[in-house]
Amino acid sequence: MPRVLTKTKHYQTASLLREYVNNLPAGTRLPVTRELMEMLNASHGTVIHALKTLADDGLIARQFGKQRYFVAEQFERYSAKICLIRPDYPSLSFDSMVRGIYEAGQTMGWKFIYHTYRIFAELDLAREIGDSDACILLPPAKVIDREMIRILKRPSVPVVVLLQHVDSPELANVAVDDLLVGRIAAETFYAYGHRKILALYDQPHESTTAERLQGFFQTLSSLGIPESEHRLLDMELDPKERSLDGCYRILSDYLDRGNRDFTGVFTLSLSGAAAALRALREHGLEIPEDVSVLSYGGEVSLAPYLNPPLSTIEIKAGEFGKESIRLIDNMLRNRELDSMQYRISPKLVLRNTLANIQSDK
Repeated sequence: MPRVLTKTKHYQTASLLREYVNNLPAGTRLPVTRELMEMLNASHGTVIHALKTLADDGLIARQFGKQRYFVAEQFERYSAKICLIRPDYPSLSFDSMVRGIYEAGQTMGWKFIYHTYRIFAELDLAREIGDSDACILLPPAKVIDREMIRILKRPSVPVVVLLQHVDSPELANVAVDDLLVGRIAAETFYAYGHRKILALYDQPHESTTAERLQGFFQTLSSLGIPESEHRLLDMELDPKERSLDGCYRILSDYLDRGNRDFTGVFTLSLSGAAAALRALREHGLEIPEDVSVLSYGGEVSLAPYLNPPLSTIEIKAGEFGKESIRLIDNMLRNRELDSMQYRISPKLVLRNTLANIQSDK
C-alpha cells in the first residue's frame, strides 16, 4: 500500500501564520513567540522556523536590534542584484546601515554583492558594479567634491550615495537632515536654560558635520544668544586618528588650561560624547549637575549604555536601508521622482545627561 504523504508540521504552522499575517495591516507587531506557540499549537522551534519562512518571503520583518516581528509593507517582488560598497574600516554606524539595507532589500527579493575599498580615488566603480542592476555607496568621510561627483556619474545603472551630502540634483542621495540636528540641539539647550555652550568639532571636517554646526550656531543666534556666550573647540582630527582618543586628549588639555566657563557640551558623535564624559568627570565635573551633555547619536543604539545614559539626537535604526531601497526601486521602475535627494529627520531622545538650569537664571 503506497504511503500517504502528509504536509509537515513546519509547513502547516507556516501556512496558518501566513493566513493570520495576511489579515493584518502593514506595521502591526506580531505577538511574542510564546503567544504564537499557544495560538498555533506548535513548539518553539516550529514557530521560529515559520517566522523565518515568512521573513524570507518578505511578509514580515523586524528592525535591527529588535526581536519582535511586524507585518511588512508589501511591494511587488522582482529579481535585482544590488552592489553595496563601503570603506574598509570598522564602523558601528556603517555596520548598522548595511544591516538595514540587507533587511529592506530582502523584502523585495533582491540579492546583494559586497565590496570594500581603502582609497576612494583608486576605486574602479564600473568594475565593482559589474552586471549589478544598481549600486549603494557609502563614501569616505570627506566632502563630496566635483571629482567624486564625476566618478559617481560614470556608471549606467542607478547609484545611491548614503550619509554624505551630494551637491548634484542628478545623483540619488540619502542623508540625515544635519541642519535639523543642529537646530534641535540648540533649541534643547536653550529650553533647559543653557546659554554658555561648548560645541566640540569632534569629527573630520565634512559636509555632514559642517551642517550640524551651521544649524546649531544659526539657531543660537536666532534665539538671541550672543557669540561671546558659546564656544567651538575645533579638534582638527585627522581622518586616520581615532576620534575617541583625539577628543579625550584635546578636551582634557582644554580643561587643564582652566577653560570651564560653560554649562553645556554639544558633540557631533557618540565617540566624541564618550570622550567628553570621561574628560569632564576626571576634571571634577559631574554630569548633568555641573555640565549637561547632548550629542548626535546616528542610528547606533549605544547611548543608553554610557555612564550616565546619554541624551541624543538620533534617527530610527534601518532608516537608511529603507529609504535607499525605496529610491532604487523607484529608479529601476523608471518612476518620476520629485527629488533625488532624501533627508532623514532626526528626533530628540532624552536620557540622563541634561539638567534644567532655568531656576538658576
